[in-house]
Amino acid sequence: MRGVKRWVAAVAAAATIAGAVGLAAREVPGDSRETAEKVRKALARLPYYGVFDFLAFSIDNGVITLKGFAHRPALKREAEEMIEHAVKADVVNRIEILPVSSFDDRIRWGTFERVYTDDIASRYVPGGQMEVRYEVLDMARFAGMEPYGTYPVHIIVNNRKVLLIGLLDTDLDKSQVLFHARQVPSTLGLEDAITVRRH
Repeated sequence: MRGVKRWVAAVAAAATIAGAVGLAAREVPGDSRETAEKVRKALARLPYYGVFDFLAFSIDNGVITLKGFAHRPALKREAEEMIEHAVKADVVNRIEILPVSSFDDRIRWGTFERVYTDDIASRYVPGGQMEVRYEVLDMARFAGMEPYGTYPVHIIVNNRKVLLIGLLDTDLDKSQVLFHARQVPSTLGLEDAITVRRH
């Protein structure tokens, strides 16, 4: 994940989170706004986009550049196809496919469980802590799966390094998330790309 900190910080700092899906886009001027809205809607329709993925895009001179991380390899292709179907534009696909690793899977699930079974879940996740506990029980039986739906912080794990990307309401919420993520065993580092809304 070396080298991604700069673009993650830039995207997160200028991000607009589409609904509660967690799709980030840089602000775009004029005519590109309509294209950006079409791209957001197209990506929001991805059926298997979850908390262990993160997608972002930018538009420059009519070219749409996709960035981010895909836990499931097919997501990279699916995201590009959704955009090509929604808008007539050139697409540069720079989504990084995360490596398959049982260590990384344990860290993903450990981080998800520690972060989202805290009080924070009741404020950000429909169904709250109990919904998260059911997700953990159901999905842990199926290797390679992930919780889909509305999660404000995405958990990206690459070679046992954790990157948290998202948008939260308060500094306290961010501190709680980081505290819990640091408690997960076997991680080799934690990178913070969580933005706090400034009202």
